[in-house]
Amino acid sequence: MDKLNVSKRFLGRCMKSLGGVILMSSFMFVCGPVRGQKVNDLVYTDARELSLIGQGFETAEGYTRLPENLKGKVRDAVWDLGQNSAGLAIRFRSNSSCIGARWTLLNNFSMAHMAGTGIRGLDLYALDGKGNWRFVGTAQPNGKESANIFVRRMNGEEKEFLMYLPLYDGVVKLEVGIDSTAYIAKPQESVLTGTEGKKPVVFYGTSITQGGCVSRPGMAYPAIVSRKLQRDAVNLGFSGNGRMDRVMADEIAGIDACAYVIDCLPNCTQEIVKDSTEYFIGKIARTHPQVPVYMVSNPPFPYVWVDARDKKDLEDENALWYALYEKLKKEGCSNLQYINVYDGKWGEFLGGDEEETVDGVHLTDTGAMRLAEIFCKELSRQISR
Repeated sequence: MDKLNVSKRFLGRCMKSLGGVILMSSFMFVCGPVRGQKVNDLVYTDARELSLIGQGFETAEGYTRLPENLKGKVRDAVWDLGQNSAGLAIRFRSNSSCIGARWTLLNNFSMAHMAGTGIRGLDLYALDGKGNWRFVGTAQPNGKESANIFVRRMNGEEKEFLMYLPLYDGVVKLEVGIDSTAYIAKPQESVLTGTEGKKPVVFYGTSITQGGCVSRPGMAYPAIVSRKLQRDAVNLGFSGNGRMDRVMADEIAGIDACAYVIDCLPNCTQEIVKDSTEYFIGKIARTHPQVPVYMVSNPPFPYVWVDARDKKDLEDENALWYALYEKLKKEGCSNLQYINVYDGKWGEFLGGDEEETVDGVHLTDTGAMRLAEIFCKELSRQISR
């Protein structure tokens, strides 16, 4: 109340003075509400001029996950999913008070059980003064040719930014928008740029790994792990198609990483596990004998407490997976690690409330955060560079 009265007295004196109108105008300009910038008023920079992270391979097309030489070698479904930009992100710095984006989608895809912001939107984080990545805003998609703003009315100080691309659609063109008086450039801080000497974590898996069905790109569990561990992550989650194809084992083994997390059982049958595990896991583990390779069990999906048949199938597949883990360890793959996420109910493992999924399988933001914390705990014990 005292501050309000002081302001009223100050304004009163200004109005009585000869320059009161000028002072009044100046006061309102500085302290009054700032008009929000419009997306069309921003100045745009092609994101290819900034720093792209999250790619495990060099690609002919800028925002895809698989190299051109795999076209025709991998199954069509894997190739098509590889055109999704899940896990890819842009690093940059800017002093702009407003940041927006314009992007052209490959498909303008949608699903009934996943938010459009997660499928087709963009996410922005900024590095705070304590070395933490803080959420800034989401650019919501509004068509195949999308344009939107992440944030307005920042203080104009230079910040380091991290912008995640869509999880379940591809990006043909991407531009970052800033104020006309501001600048944008490649990052100065080395964190999450690939230049800090830290090798990435490679995640291979299913739709859960790809990001289904979180609300926005930054909430996919590999992205959360990346921010928490402050190292790049390569998201090789292929919705419905994480089936341990031999060609993918060969390609993944060619990535120089600090750890490999194989989280693909929900897409595998027992026959696939029998036929493919020894080659797929063995190829990666033997190519990088000093690097941990994590074999992740099936989770106890919430419905298994009422579905006895699926419960048995999951447990049998887990038993087979673990037996092959022990076999490979005995054969010399001492770098193998096993993460058992089946102990107890899914809800007990991920918080005790069984509310971690959208549909009994795919994760909510809460589920992805809880799973990421488990992986961070396991990974931080092993990775050193």
